Amino acid sequence: MIHNLEIAFELMGFGMGGVFLVLFVIYLISKLLIKVFPANK
Repeated sequence: MIHNLEIAFELMGFGMGGVFLVLFVIYLISKLLIKVFPANK
């Protein structure tokens, strides 16, 4: 029973880490695009 709980927490950790990694990559890409194509003022 405890072994299944350990596996569940490990999978949950990978899932949450993946979500934050994807959000961080999208953030970096958006920052890069703003630098490459600045808004005309």
